Amino acid sequence: MGKRELLLIAAFVIAGAIVYQVTAPPPAAGERGFSPGRLVENIRREMRGNRSSAEITTTSTHAVDSAVTELRVALPSGELTIAGEDRQDIAAELLVRSNGYDDAEAERLAKASVLKVDHAGVRVNVTVDFPREGRQTPKLVLHVPSRLQFKLDPSSARSRVTNVAEIELSNSRGESEFKQIAGRVSGSYRGGEVRITDVGGVKLTTVGTDVQLQQIRGEASLNMRSGELQGSDLAGPIDIDSNGTDIALEKLDKTTGILRINAVSGSVSVKGLRTEGRIDVRGADVDVVLERAAPLAIYAEGDDPIEMTPPPGGYQLDAVASDGIITLPPDTLEVATKGEERRATGPVNGGGPTITIRNAHGNITVRPR
Repeated sequence: MGKRELLLIAAFVIAGAIVYQVTAPPPAAGERGFSPGRLVENIRREMRGNRSSAEITTTSTHAVDSAVTELRVALPSGELTIAGEDRQDIAAELLVRSNGYDDAEAERLAKASVLKVDHAGVRVNVTVDFPREGRQTPKLVLHVPSRLQFKLDPSSARSRVTNVAEIELSNSRGESEFKQIAGRVSGSYRGGEVRITDVGGVKLTTVGTDVQLQQIRGEASLNMRSGELQGSDLAGPIDIDSNGTDIALEKLDKTTGILRINAVSGSVSVKGLRTEGRIDVRGADVDVVLERAAPLAIYAEGDDPIEMTPPPGGYQLDAVASDGIITLPPDTLEVATKGEERRATGPVNGGGPTITIRNAHGNITVRPR
């Protein structure tokens, strides 16, 4: 860019500023009106930007009535840490980092960020008011009574919540971690990563989210669109409805109830299954390892493969590949062929619970134990 272009840009900026200042309404009481010095200051601000920054930390304590059962936090961005404890009040620490035109302005804007704790019946609402100028990045730490249920308004804040009664999410995003929750973690999550460990149960709807589940004591119910699911030590029934999601479950020796997976595209890997299962897929490959004989049904549409490692001991196999091949361990069953269909049916190792496998166009492989 040449000097002529730079002069033209500067001229346009100055002309625009003059027009704005001349046509602007009269200043209110206490405000400064138009002056050449203020014009120059505004031009400098526009050209220089907010280069300074400052941090301010404030602490406060807020009483919580025994009738209060719910804590609701609205923090659109930044970092949020909530720790449930054996206490009767809320201890808050708010750190705010703000930018500004100079050090004094940055410090003033940081100080203008205020934590608000309001009581509304059985609920405590926590918000942070920020000034309109500058850009503020908050880091909020709350020590709260562990008996409270926690609700997070739509947020992209990096969140870590431990030891509360229950958690409800509303279109949260970003990176979150929830641990040691007495009840259920429920709600919706869009984008990012969420890690859930040692909780009473899970009921989530996610979009574009990577979910990690560990030590889920009750039911795990998920509706997922894209992303990944990794789960281990899931004790209750498992119900997953997914689209474009890679699912990997393992260490299921404590699982009770039925495993149900309905998956469109993506992949399904289940290792250590010991209870009844039903897996329906379309355009997704399936890999299942059974640790104990139990009824299992796998139905697949598409040309993706199904692989299964049978349980130790006996079982009844009922496998049909409509337009694929069936591979079995040696000395197991005979594979019958009729046109494009291949079928393997009968008891294995003396028989037992039935394992049903149907694949419309892909292959079926039963691996040696």
